[in-house]
Amino acid sequence: MNIDEKMQMYDSELFIQELLKKRNRGTEGCVNTSEIARQMGITTTDLNSFLQDMGILCRRKGALMPTTKYKGMGLVKIRSTFKFTSAGRVREIVYPVWTKKGMAFLERELKIKIK
Repeated sequence: MNIDEKMQMYDSELFIQELLKKRNRGTEGCVNTSEIARQMGITTTDLNSFLQDMGILCRRKGALMPTTKYKGMGLVKIRSTFKFTSAGRVREIVYPVWTKKGMAFLERELKIKIK
């Protein structure tokens, strides 16, 4: 890899970092579903399936989002990350993270204590 390629990679990384900062602004202090699942002693997949079965989350265009009933209640915010596909393209992945209000809601609904 020559110096121009390294600089281009570095510029791309900086761009992605800045983009993530902007997209994820306001999600500080939120807890992701995998942390809640870990505290419960189950997998993230199982917790997401359970929340879908309860009608709290649903899939929209492949991403987990709150159902219409819970949308706009301030239970979750949406966070982004980027991954590279096998073809070398950048793909954005969005997922819900739980606010304090959302964690209190889950504690009541699931009858658990979240740290």
